Amino acid sequence: MSAPTDKKTLDLIMDAIIGCADVEKLINLKTLPTDDGLVVAAKVALPGDRTVREVADRIDEIETGIRATVPGVRSVYIQPDIYRPSLDPEPSTDVFVLKSED
Repeated sequence: MSAPTDKKTLDLIMDAIIGCADVEKLINLKTLPTDDGLVVAAKVALPGDRTVREVADRIDEIETGIRATVPGVRSVYIQPDIYRPSLDPEPSTDVFVLKSED
């Protein structure tokens, strides 16, 4: 079995995913180093109003971006989803509303 994926490679993969058009959030990312390359699996939030063709195009763009950034990637699996902040265990800080005392 190969060594775990290093932080620099993970950062490159995350940047390739997040930098792709329509990606609202990277929900989950898994990598599996193998003897002949790296397997990448990601769950990404895309806008809910996109057609199947548009989602397929975004998945292709994500895969192309990952492969261009990290040449040692053997396989890429992308699972599209819709971001639902109410189900997010780690919401971004723009979700919080602070009420002031007047």
